[in-house]
Formats: sequence, structure tokens, C-alpha cells
Amino acid sequence: MSSLSEYLEKLEAWDQKAFLTIYKSDFSKKTKKFAIVYGFFGSLYFWGLVWLIWFIYGYITKNYYLLVLFTGGFEQSVIIHSIIRYKVIRRNRPFITLKDEGVKKHDDFIRIPYIMKESEKQSFPSGHVTFVLFFGFIFAYYFISYFWVILAVFIILDVIMAISRLILGVHFPIDVIFGFAFAVLYALLYLGLTYTYWVNLFYWLGEIFSPIIHFWS
Repeated sequence: MSSLSEYLEKLEAWDQKAFLTIYKSDFSKKTKKFAIVYGFFGSLYFWGLVWLIWFIYGYITKNYYLLVLFTGGFEQSVIIHSIIRYKVIRRNRPFITLKDEGVKKHDDFIRIPYIMKESEKQSFPSGHVTFVLFFGFIFAYYFISYFWVILAVFIILDVIMAISRLILGVHFPIDVIFGFAFAVLYALLYLGLTYTYWVNLFYWLGEIFSPIIHFWS
């Protein structure tokens, strides 16, 4: 038990040291504005916009498969992600843990005044990194003919996202590393096991509410 504790302490020390090296680097200072803007593309605001686009696409084409595939994957994965991040691990963000080192939070692309909730202080694993790659798997699965091309593009985009989260002081290296790992885990669980149940559920709900929608329209 003591050896495990020592290993975790060394890992924590490495994690903080690696983070500070990146956060305080000249590269970080020069790219911070880019990182702030780029971070938006991993936020709930952005994925909500993507969901709306798929909804409009489904309404026009009468093909809601991508919408339900996207929605089911998000709902299942965000539930698992929330349990791990907010109930099990509960690791504070760098700008909290290392505030004495001058680390600050820089990711307010959309500046809406608010009081930080307790849940917004946790950082493991990175949600931005996890869901960029996870949705990459979903899009690659849907456009199966271009699977590896789409997945390769999303991996590159996600690497940039991971670096951006370090620059902005909101995640440690281990947070983003496990973001990649959890994205793969969520994709395997959803696309390999449960997605058919979600698709069937949404289409069943669609059949129930469709007459009501037609009545009022």
C-alpha cells in the first residue's frame, strides 16, 4: 500500500511539474488567445449547436438516424462521465491546486457572469478532450466509408484541444491523457454494445409524439 501511495505521489508531482512547464512557457503565452477561442469547439455551447444542425438536417431529409446516434451517445457518455468526474475522482483543476504558482483560469470565451459551481472545479478526465474524440468516432461510424480519414482528422483536432486545455490552466496532463482513453472507452461501449437500444428508444418516442406534433402543426 505504501509503494502505491509513493507511486501516486510521484505521478502527481510529475503531473504538476509537466503542467507548469507548459503553462509558463513562451509558447503558452503566445497561443493563449488561440486556445481560448479553440476551446469553444469542445464546449457544451458548440455541441448544442451541432445537435441543432443535425436536428435541422433530419427535419429536411426526414432521416433522423445521425441525430439519434449523436444524442444517444452524448446522453449515455455524459452520465458516465459525470459520475466518474464529480462523484468518484473529484480532482481539482490546476487554477485551484496551483493558484500559489500563479496559475489562472483563461477559458472564458463566452463571458457570462456566474458563481463557479462546485462541479465546475473538477478536472479529471477532460470533458473537452473526451467528447471531441468521442464524437469523432460517432461521425466516423456514420460516414463509414471515410472512417479512418474522419478519425484521423478528429485525433489531430483533439491533440490540439488537449494542449489548449493545458495552456488555459484548466487541466493537468493526466486529465487530457485520460480524456483520450475515456473517449475510446465510451465509443467502444456505445457503438459496440448499447447504441441500438438508444436508437430504438428515440424512434419509439418519435412514433409516440409524432401524432401530437402533427396535430398542433
